[in-house]
Amino acid sequence: MYKIYTVIVNYKSEDVIAKAVASFNEEEVEHKIVILDNGSTQESYAALRKELGDVIEIIRTESNLGYSAGANYAVQYIKEKYDDVGYFFFFNPDALATKNMLGKLYHTLQNHDKAAAVSPLILDMQGNKWFSGTRIEWYSCRIENNPKNSDSNRIREIDTFNGCAVLIDAKAFFEVGMFNEDLFIYYDEPFLSMELLKKGYRSLYDPTAVAHHMVSHSSGQHSIFKTHLMTRNHVAFFKKYGKSKSPLCPYYFPLRMILFFLKRMMFKNIYYVLKGIYDELTGKRGAP
Repeated sequence: MYKIYTVIVNYKSEDVIAKAVASFNEEEVEHKIVILDNGSTQESYAALRKELGDVIEIIRTESNLGYSAGANYAVQYIKEKYDDVGYFFFFNPDALATKNMLGKLYHTLQNHDKAAAVSPLILDMQGNKWFSGTRIEWYSCRIENNPKNSDSNRIREIDTFNGCAVLIDAKAFFEVGMFNEDLFIYYDEPFLSMELLKKGYRSLYDPTAVAHHMVSHSSGQHSIFKTHLMTRNHVAFFKKYGKSKSPLCPYYFPLRMILFFLKRMMFKNIYYVLKGIYDELTGKRGAP
């Protein structure tokens, strides 16, 4: 049986996902790809089955569960159907693998004590660094991607992995309770990274493995959907795990977003920043 199961939570068209699947053609480790068609239309599901049904396994939910619950649904399905599951590789449908990317990540986890998650170097489609590690600035309540004073050219421990492409030890994943389904989407990575850390596990970055990502292809860079849930889940994250003594710290990032949108007269986005704050304060969770 397979030890590695690649999980793709579908929110894209079948031609985009077909490219993601085809990008694994130069992979040296054996793995099984399972796509969760996350509440799409029957027409979209039929098109996906026609495009890829003979190549990989496709499962479906009747409604959109969001990323967190959708990924959990897929891994529970895999756990119940297959024996000896060692690792889950979560991969965005609008991302592309490079030669033996998964094999390199697998060997990195094997060779680093207490490592439970590892993400590759992720480039945008122009070849620019999109993800080369993270640092959580606890006392300013900010998550910094590609921190300036860190070595992006070596395997190292990071504060949080990147969900666009991450290999996770299945035992550790289930031990910490899987992804937080209250989030729906966004910030699932730092929440899970903190739960892994509480259990003594480490998250790593491996620049020898490379993926490409069509940045913000899914929801738009400044969509109101993204603005809303990024705000809500950011506040929730720093309220739960933050180390700042200031109770206002979780709101610094939303304030910067308001100023950003105000300068650009994006008033609808400002409304959804405020809605995100309101939802967190009133305990609104899950789907927006």
